Amino acid sequence: MSLPSDPEAFERVGSGGRTGLLVPAIFLLAFLAVAVPIIVALLIAQHQSFAAERERAQSLAVEVVRRGDLARQQMLAAVDKLEAPPAHTPCSADGIGRMSSATLKYEQIQGAGYVSGDRLLCTAAGVQDPPIPLGKEEFETIRGYGVRTNIRLPFASEVGLIAVSAPSGYTFFLHPRLTLDLPLRNEREAIGVIGVSRGVLINQRGPIDVRLLQPFLRSRQTIYVIRDRLVAVQPSRVGDYAAFAILPIDEVNAGIGRYLLILLPIGLLCAGGLILVLRVFVRAEKSFATIAKRALRSDEFYLRYQPVVDLKTGRWVGAEALVRWRRDTGEELRPDLFIPYLEQAGLIRLLTEKVFALLAADAADDLCGREDFYIAINVASDDLRGDRLARLIDALIAGTGCSGRQFAVEATERGLIDAEDGTQALQAVRDRGVRVALDDFGTGYSSLAYLQKFPLDCIKIDKSFVDSIATGAATSSVVVHIIAMAQDLNLGLVAEGVETEEQARFLAERGVTHGQGWLFARPMSWEQLKAGLDAQAS
Repeated sequence: MSLPSDPEAFERVGSGGRTGLLVPAIFLLAFLAVAVPIIVALLIAQHQSFAAERERAQSLAVEVVRRGDLARQQMLAAVDKLEAPPAHTPCSADGIGRMSSATLKYEQIQGAGYVSGDRLLCTAAGVQDPPIPLGKEEFETIRGYGVRTNIRLPFASEVGLIAVSAPSGYTFFLHPRLTLDLPLRNEREAIGVIGVSRGVLINQRGPIDVRLLQPFLRSRQTIYVIRDRLVAVQPSRVGDYAAFAILPIDEVNAGIGRYLLILLPIGLLCAGGLILVLRVFVRAEKSFATIAKRALRSDEFYLRYQPVVDLKTGRWVGAEALVRWRRDTGEELRPDLFIPYLEQAGLIRLLTEKVFALLAADAADDLCGREDFYIAINVASDDLRGDRLARLIDALIAGTGCSGRQFAVEATERGLIDAEDGTQALQAVRDRGVRVALDDFGTGYSSLAYLQKFPLDCIKIDKSFVDSIATGAATSSVVVHIIAMAQDLNLGLVAEGVETEEQARFLAERGVTHGQGWLFARPMSWEQLKAGLDAQAS
């Protein structure tokens, strides 16, 4: 049997089994295949941009606190030097000399002096006469150091200095830019130092709202977003202060664009790859092999039985098991369409196994009691290789409890030619008492020598020759020659596709003993077959 001329015929005819679910699923998967990589690219870009800004804010805060710790370390060292023995008066020549030395030795200290109350009495430059009023301390650290911010000395009024006074009165002046001299991208960014225990700004650069630092001051959060600002805080491990960096959150959004330039093409490539995979998947889902395998695992295949009739008596002496395929939509597929495709796809063995299993299930409880009745099963060339067919027959006999003579196998001429070891397979079947018929005889390589080559019990005359009987067609005489060949070899004859009384009479008059066709009965279920046999026996 040749394949249909259109290689996509099966997909068009048989792909509707799960169309209702498959079509929306395909659209959903296609949408996801495009959208997911792009969304993932956006999410990754957002994450990377936020992570980069967070890292930058943390780096700024870490550097500010490092510089603050260095200044603190140098001030403590300077205090130790100024307060070291021998005892001296702070504003004496010895005291002023010590302050000058501290100013020169420690780069973080821009000046040193001595404060009593709120007045600066002397500095490293000498005694201040009159003393310079500094005002009250803005806050005091937990170690007793007083802090004043934005102090402007008469001799350096253009710079607002930070003054830190030890309990002994020695005071150090720090330039605010030394701690905060870091690159910022714009004027909206801010960095600074805040006193932890008092919550007072010590130093700052850029626009600062102390309320932005409340999450840190209340619960010691060190990285958070508040009021469209990304805030990073780094507490000092040695002092009562913390450094902070505040960045506008919209800089994160600006960074997304930069990352998308890299990630979006990757996302689009991934989308294209997923679409390609989806295309392959959809084609596979719609392919005959996938549909057929799924059907073979389910209950879409079933059997119908067409009786074989004794042309003289009209009695049913056997039946041919015909496989049918009903899709889950209720659609029926023609055997002449799906069987060639199963052979082409290498799935015909699975179909044969399915047929044997279905027959065993149908016949198990009834066939054994009808010893004068047999069931014929069609086999393909793949079934005639090795001992496969013999094993199937053994399993069928064991599963039904019937004898071998209650079964027959039908092989086509093409199937026998394709199977080099078909002779051995058929002989093994006959050794088990099973009859062997040559199906569709006359459509292939028919000759007397050919018939003698294989172990056969009967031949079946193809319907195409039966149709030509009494029509005057050139093929009408072929039936006579087929009958003569079979009689010469003492083979039984079954005529297929008998549809008229004239055909039946013609065949019977020429020695054909059995017929099969719509004239006698159409294919039927096992229950209908049993009912007909029971009616025949009564």
